[in-house]
Amino acid sequence: MSLVFNHHNSEDSKMEFIEILGYNLRYLQFSGIRSTKTIVLLHGLGASAERWSELWPLMKKYNVIIPDLIGFGYSEKPLVEYTVDFFIKSLEQFFEKLNIRNPIIVGSSFGGQLVIEYSLKHKDFFDRIILVSPAGTLERPTFVLSQYIFSGLYPTVENVESAFKRMANNENYKVDPYTVKDFINRMKLPNAKYALISTLLAMRRDQSLQKRLVEISIPALVIWGSDDTTIPVENIEYFKQIPMVETLVMEGCGHTPYVEKPKEFFRIIEKFIDSE
Repeated sequence: MSLVFNHHNSEDSKMEFIEILGYNLRYLQFSGIRSTKTIVLLHGLGASAERWSELWPLMKKYNVIIPDLIGFGYSEKPLVEYTVDFFIKSLEQFFEKLNIRNPIIVGSSFGGQLVIEYSLKHKDFFDRIILVSPAGTLERPTFVLSQYIFSGLYPTVENVESAFKRMANNENYKVDPYTVKDFINRMKLPNAKYALISTLLAMRRDQSLQKRLVEISIPALVIWGSDDTTIPVENIEYFKQIPMVETLVMEGCGHTPYVEKPKEFFRIIEKFIDSE
């Protein structure tokens, strides 16, 4: 299978596959010169490492690792039950095999939900966590989330473009044609639709997370777009009373501020990452 590494490729980056739980997991890696900090970026439901492509050119001073979760991106998509526990186990093995210790992790949407779950199970593993519109607090799927799932099951240019535009919730937002094409290509891979639906069911079963947020015991930054209608910004309220959590709303952004306003997003997380 030929893989395109995207329009933001650079000499200090590499794409590799590693066997995790018996399946091939694909990841991208960028080495920062003299950097002592490792940042892991974890994508959301139906996405891939490329979702971070607007952000990674800004992160050159850090060591950055971006996996495609098993079942997504260009990682293998086995016919297994995609439970939260399955993803946690795959991350445990991924960190172990790559010898990743005390990283700072940024999780978007479903990736954010996994970061919370992982940090509650392994309380001292992450140095700090950054959650971007994390999933796990929604009572039921929103209309925009349902449209996104629909675009994954019926991946036409029109459906995918419309779904990504709704996620940004901004009429002036121009969806990158590469993003549309890549999403369509990935959703046509064997078992991609199965992995999407199986994971969605796992997210809906994970109903206790809301109550367990108070257990977050390491420095955390929660970022939400003011115009997010995929997982509405009101969900940030669940995080506001937790002592270790700092919350911030990015104005004029939808569900993916790191795509919509990457420079502003980077300035925010850089300050948090570099603070002592």
